[in-house]
Amino acid sequence: MPGSAGPSRADRVVAAGFVVASLGETVALHRDTPGLLVLGVCGAPLLGVLAVRRTHPLTPILVIATFAALGTTIQTIRWPDSGDGGGVWLVALLFSAYSLGAHGRGRTLVLGALLPLLVGLAIDGPTMTGWALVNGLTFLTMFVGLLPTAVGRVVRVRRDRLAVLDAQRRQLVRDRQAQREAAVLEERLRTTRRLQPVLLDGLRALAEGADHGADPGEVERAARGLLGRARDEVLALTAPVEVPEPALPSPTVDHLGPLRDGAQPWVVLAAGVIGAGLALESVGALVLSTPSWVAVVAGPLVCLPLALLARRPLAAAALTWVGAVAFSRLVAPLDGTLSGTALTLVLAFAVAALAARRAALVGLVLCWGGQLVGVGTGDPLGEAVIILVCWLGGLAVNEVGALVEQSRDNTRRLVGRESAARERAAAEERVRLAREIHDQIGHSLTVVALQAGAARRLAATDPDRMRRVMATIAAAARDGLTALTGDTPGDLVALLEQTRDAGMSITTDTVDADALRLVDDETREVAYRIVQEALTNALRHAPGASVTVTIGPEGRELVVAVRNGRATRPGSVSGSRQGLVGLQARVVAHDGDLCWGPREDGGFEVRATIPARRVERAFR
Repeated sequence: MPGSAGPSRADRVVAAGFVVASLGETVALHRDTPGLLVLGVCGAPLLGVLAVRRTHPLTPILVIATFAALGTTIQTIRWPDSGDGGGVWLVALLFSAYSLGAHGRGRTLVLGALLPLLVGLAIDGPTMTGWALVNGLTFLTMFVGLLPTAVGRVVRVRRDRLAVLDAQRRQLVRDRQAQREAAVLEERLRTTRRLQPVLLDGLRALAEGADHGADPGEVERAARGLLGRARDEVLALTAPVEVPEPALPSPTVDHLGPLRDGAQPWVVLAAGVIGAGLALESVGALVLSTPSWVAVVAGPLVCLPLALLARRPLAAAALTWVGAVAFSRLVAPLDGTLSGTALTLVLAFAVAALAARRAALVGLVLCWGGQLVGVGTGDPLGEAVIILVCWLGGLAVNEVGALVEQSRDNTRRLVGRESAARERAAAEERVRLAREIHDQIGHSLTVVALQAGAARRLAATDPDRMRRVMATIAAAARDGLTALTGDTPGDLVALLEQTRDAGMSITTDTVDADALRLVDDETREVAYRIVQEALTNALRHAPGASVTVTIGPEGRELVVAVRNGRATRPGSVSGSRQGLVGLQARVVAHDGDLCWGPREDGGFEVRATIPARRVERAFR
């Protein structure tokens, strides 16, 4: 873009290629004319100005058009009998006009697009008059200046449209994320309001009662009652919810329909204008092989299939070329005529803009064949380049249409997905809250209930120890309250100490604290939940059993294992395994694996592994 950094390496290479090509063309065409050879060799380095086509888009076309006009004037005066040349300069002029459209702004577009008129005056002014002069000047102005500039402008519109679509996509992603977060917060607030009079107030009451010396028996009964309510809440939150599936991505959007509908009046207009122009040229400029009335009638007939371009672009192009070749061979040559050139370029542009990609490629070959073989041309390279430029412009229009339709379709589908996304986010938040209630609240209430039972038994025999146990109860209740109302990560050391205070014998010699400290926070939190769930289950179902906690690397995996022995006194024999199932979902979400089951010694083991990519940096 104008005002940006210096030329890119690619632009320097392109400019150097033009310089080398111009030198080669000059040597090949003018080696027998020393003066022209010197002029061409001196002018070739000027094509290096194409290196700044992006940063200063007006400069290349200004320099190239000026030197082309000057060189042509000198050649006409000094060497009037020398042959035509400058094909590389014509291509450079086309390329610079395209670059002006793609990178220029404002008035520079109009000024630069009209510069080829200067070249036309230098080339045709001294040697042509009348209709031939008008034809030549119109050709250079329209098809060497304005047309490539317009194509470049279309390409720029495509580039800008892509940037807009990308910005829209990012904004839609941000909006969806914001709506998901809003749904999560809304669900969290709704759930918290429902839990407020039950679990939250119950935990606060337990903590306050333990702090103020409430009767341990009352605390135990309240804790067991809250455990039952917590299970009810878990079941309610994890109840199946009908969430509509989001819409699947659509197949390729049909963008050609709207493009063809919009192009229909324009192709009809083009057919009429080119047909009328061909009829006028037949009367005033063409060398006819038939009576003039035949040419006047045949001209519009040749252009009549153009009106079908919007519906059947390839078939219309083929019919038009058949008519053009027949007109050129039977009525009058079309090579060099303004109408013939317009016909060629409109066909090249239209088949690329209005046909599918493969058909557009066939259309390009058809246009080349029709012009270069059927109609004939005195400048095959120049004609081929101009046809290609028009075809690329049409292709850019085709892609812009596809982008617009894809953007509209994506917007419709994203809007349609919002409701499903919000409901899914709310459902996921309910499941997360259920896990939090089960994992943290369940553990805290289990500790409270067991400790309250111990405190009740110690009330008469050891009041000091009973008070310490009641302090542990208050701390456990507050931990559960914190877990339910916040996102504070779990403290594994505090969890182990709290469980020991509840009367469990825990061996932690196999806990690798360094390995646990090196892993990321999410992995550390999952490890905490695994240990917490396993300890809670051991407290409930295997009272009096010793427990061994193992955390450490095994190869490139983090292994977390909790094993308990056989219970020494009766415990709860019922269990839904809901906590382990939820825990498994946590581990799987981190690409890990969780298994559990009884041991040969009558105990139970929970074991999880987290894959290497989560901890690879820690265990190298």
